[in-house]
Amino acid sequence: MMTQIACHRGARLSAPENTFPAFEAALAQGGDVLEFDVRQTRDGVLYVMHDETVDRTTNGTGPIADMTSKEVDALDAGAWFDARFATTPVPRLDAFLDAFKSRAAFYIEVKWADCDAIAQIIHRLDIAAQCYTCSFSEQMHLDMLRAAPDVAQMVHWRRATPETLIEKFDASIVEFYACNDAKNDFTLENVRAAQAAGLATQVYSDTVSPALFAQIRDWGVGCLNTDHVSAFHTFRTSQDSPKAP
Repeated sequence: MMTQIACHRGARLSAPENTFPAFEAALAQGGDVLEFDVRQTRDGVLYVMHDETVDRTTNGTGPIADMTSKEVDALDAGAWFDARFATTPVPRLDAFLDAFKSRAAFYIEVKWADCDAIAQIIHRLDIAAQCYTCSFSEQMHLDMLRAAPDVAQMVHWRRATPETLIEKFDASIVEFYACNDAKNDFTLENVRAAQAAGLATQVYSDTVSPALFAQIRDWGVGCLNTDHVSAFHTFRTSQDSPKAP
C-alpha cells in the first residue's frame, strides 16, 4: 500500500495557503488529498480559510465571521505571499469543491461553520465518499457527524482511547502528530493499537525527514498530512528508499 499525501492547506510553501493556486500546485507536486479549513461569514457563506481573522493571509483585517461575503470576495489572498499571486481570491467552499471534485479527495477541517450547510454542499456535489472531516472543536465534530453521517470522521489520537474515538465520535480515521515537541504521539505502539481497532491511520508532520518518511511507509500508515508535498512524493516513488530499522 502506497501512503497517500494530504496537502496541508495545499502546497502552501509554493503558493498562498488555502487558495486555488496552492491546491493546483499540490496536485502538480503529487498530492492525493486536499486538506483545507472552513469558516463562514456573517451572512452565512462558507469559505476556505484557516485563521479566525483574515489579517495574516489577505489584505484585510478582522474576523471573517464579522464580514459579509461581498467583503471577503473583494479581498486579495495572494499578494502577501508573492506579487505574482496578487488578486487571488479567498475560495468559496462550493466553488472550490466543485473545481477539484474530479481530481482529488478532500480532508475538511471545520474551524467554525454551519455544518448543515457544509453537508448540503457535499451532498449536492455527490462527493461524500471522497471526503473526510475533522475538527479541534468537539461541537463542530459532532455537528458534522449529525449533518453528514455518510462522511468519514477523523479524530486526533490524543483526544481519547481508540474505543472512545469510535464510540463517541464514530471515527474511522485517526491522526497522529509527529513533530519535535511534547505533543508527539507517533509511535509504533500507538499506530498498531489504532490499526488493531480497525482505524485508518494518518500522521501530520511539518518536517522533511527520511527516517520519519521510512517509518510512515514501513508502519503501514495510510496518509501523511504535510506541507512538504513534493519531498514525500519523491520519497515514496523512489525505488531505493532505505528501509527503517
